[in-house]
Amino acid sequence: MSNVLVLHGFTSHPVLTLGPLPEALRQAGYTVLQPALPGHGTRPEDLAGVRWEDWYRVALEAYRSLPQPRAVVGLSMGGLLAAKLAAEEPTEALVALVPALGFVDRLAPFAPYLSWLIRRGKGTNSVLDPERRRNNPNYPYFPTKAFVEVLELARLVPGYLPRVKAPALVLQARHDSTVAEAAVRRYYELLGSASKEHKVYDSEHDLLLDSKAAEVAADVTAWLLRVLPPQNRA
Repeated sequence: MSNVLVLHGFTSHPVLTLGPLPEALRQAGYTVLQPALPGHGTRPEDLAGVRWEDWYRVALEAYRSLPQPRAVVGLSMGGLLAAKLAAEEPTEALVALVPALGFVDRLAPFAPYLSWLIRRGKGTNSVLDPERRRNNPNYPYFPTKAFVEVLELARLVPGYLPRVKAPALVLQARHDSTVAEAAVRRYYELLGSASKEHKVYDSEHDLLLDSKAAEVAADVTAWLLRVLPPQNRA
């Protein structure tokens, strides 16, 4: 059976933020693993002291626990971790949803210098639909120093992207107020994959929570079925 690792983003709930995607993949015949990255799924304060290496360590351990063939799917920061995994581990497919290679907030690059003064940041409005936004399960705030770790990871990932050779799908949100459009495009362009696709959805940052969530989940599943069909259905 083919296996898929699904990685959530920074401040994301490790299960709820992934919306209908994990179940859609399971229904299609995949074995799905969705680990909680350190500091997530509890309270924002638990992100204090966590390094990006801690997130990657958990992702790597989870990925290596899955038999080959396998694919990795990452949302936002998870898309950065997914790129490093795909560059360094045997990978049949990579899916990156709004990979956090750069940010809309012009103050974001200055977080390393402001973290001593501004100790926590406010979560973004990552869902466009008003009713779905009220039920957003993500942290409402985060330690600024934890966000600095995301920036460090984003600084390193461009060096990994050309080493990714697996087929890749990169998804972008048209109304993203968190990750810059140019950053998603740069991620896509730097990928070393001979076969890669780029799609844009009429959504805010959290593609799997907003009104297009079902469409996104269906499209990701359909793409993976083409690239890496479950072995028992091949």
